[in-house]
Amino acid sequence: MDLLKLFEGGFSSHDLMTSVVNISNFHRIQGSIEMERAARYIYNILKELVSFDSKIMNFPYTTPYGTLNPVVGWWVKDAELWTVRPNEKLLHSFRKSKTLVVAHSPGGEVTAEVVHINCGDRSRCYGDVDVSGKAVLTSGNAFLTYREACRRGASVVLLYRDDAPYDAVPYMSLFLTPDDVRWAKSLALSVSRRTAHDIIQHLKNGDKVVVRAYVDAGYTDGQQINVVSARLGDNPTEIHIFAHYCHPRGTVNDNVSGAATLLELAKVLDELIRRGKLSQPKKHSIVLLWYPEYYGPTAYLPGKEGVVFGVNLDMIGERQEVTNSTLNYVRPPPSLFHPYEALFYYELRRAISEASFTSPKKSVSLRFDTLPYEVGSDHDVYILLGVPAVMINQWPDTYYHTDLDTVDKFNPKIAILIGSAVGSAAYKASTEGIDKHLVISYVFEYLGSETSWVSDEVRAYRLKYLCRKLSDSMTKYLGNSLNLEKITLQDGGLTSDEDVTLDREFIYVGPPGILDLRAIVRQLSEAEVDELEVILRSGKYVKTILQCIIPLLLKRRKTVRELRNEIVGEVGVDIGVKELEKILNILVKVGLVIEIK
Repeated sequence: MDLLKLFEGGFSSHDLMTSVVNISNFHRIQGSIEMERAARYIYNILKELVSFDSKIMNFPYTTPYGTLNPVVGWWVKDAELWTVRPNEKLLHSFRKSKTLVVAHSPGGEVTAEVVHINCGDRSRCYGDVDVSGKAVLTSGNAFLTYREACRRGASVVLLYRDDAPYDAVPYMSLFLTPDDVRWAKSLALSVSRRTAHDIIQHLKNGDKVVVRAYVDAGYTDGQQINVVSARLGDNPTEIHIFAHYCHPRGTVNDNVSGAATLLELAKVLDELIRRGKLSQPKKHSIVLLWYPEYYGPTAYLPGKEGVVFGVNLDMIGERQEVTNSTLNYVRPPPSLFHPYEALFYYELRRAISEASFTSPKKSVSLRFDTLPYEVGSDHDVYILLGVPAVMINQWPDTYYHTDLDTVDKFNPKIAILIGSAVGSAAYKASTEGIDKHLVISYVFEYLGSETSWVSDEVRAYRLKYLCRKLSDSMTKYLGNSLNLEKITLQDGGLTSDEDVTLDREFIYVGPPGILDLRAIVRQLSEAEVDELEVILRSGKYVKTILQCIIPLLLKRRKTVRELRNEIVGEVGVDIGVKELEKILNILVKVGLVIEIK
């Protein structure tokens, strides 16, 4: 029996599109009433599936989870942004762009003169400009910009994103805490680059620009983090397949695509079991989960000891030719290698492959790649709890976090192929023993893939490191190291002539879970935020190192030298010991890491 074809035949494009449209009709902002309604919609469908034990669990947003701050309850109904000088014109409306209102903005109606501030998240950018009672048009970090503008008495904050499509209204959020509401008095609106550039041009021409902003929004008490689960089987060990269901109304690929596909996968599994084509899994239970991003898994997962593997579905059904995306299979860090990684990889690859001209091997029909671990979604929470987890994701996306992430850019065929592959692989893992030869093939493909792109300076060291880590994992799970540890390599040690104290020892003492940058920058001075920003801009991988790799590796005390060497092995890049010390000093400052004297 070809399980992949069985699953694929159970999906309905029509039903999937119906779920996509219905879920996307909720304005799914964290802390909002609409978010809870979306969870209830998902649960009401699941509770009718007799093969599953489905639940909806509630955790208060008023409680901090890990390093994540509490989030204020919030609602929004309507908003408009007009210019009244030099001419009267409707710029944006909430009816057309649900991303217009920056998430967690207060409500009100204001008419104010516009002042343009470059990158308004730093006090030095304002100079001697008085913005009290003004509308500040600016780019930069949404929360820091909003906080600085509020401190200076601005009545409106108009945020734009330099990297967004020209006519797109970007999705931005503040994630205010209940305590923040006391000072959060400025309206916060998001505008397109076209709108921002038009206003800036008027100001350069000497025109006075006045806007009228209206926001029908407010704050509430008692909003809940809703985690929806559907459990198949009664074995205490579990394979998790999960997707976050948050983000603005009308947006689809992030991440209605994952949430809706997972919902349809539940229907397919239920029907196959009810019709006797599949039996209940015996080796592991399969648990499907719908979360608010980061907050859901951080609240739900601690104490769940039986999770053996996780699969994150985040942005999985894109029209690649429109969004310019690639389908990526994102691995966990090498220290968390698991044989199921091979099973899900090859099943996904098989699903998206088609027959070639005469070769017996099928060729991949989509842009597809494997990536080393990177931070950015709910799989991070699993990783930091020591659970191997992969992410299936399409990236980059031209329309990411904008009002142009619409249903016309969603491809149900790709979503069904991915959903079928994940369902088939999860069922195989939960019922059968894994094919050792498949895992061996994957291991050698892994070694080639993970050392081919790294610099010459670290290649030998990383190959040696990977052989050791994969050897340990193969022994643990399959009882056979493949003798990887005996592969003879030239000494792959790392050298450093940087003037730092390599023997300083550190240990992570913060709570489990992703390190939330919002929470970190709240505790830093402006100079320290500047330093952190410079570090993060030195390479995209630095964010992964800071938010996940350091807390993962520093669960046990390590010297700077030991930590640096392990980071090179895990990530494949040498961050440099000076930069590493700067990061550690920041984490010490905010109380997440301590130096052992």
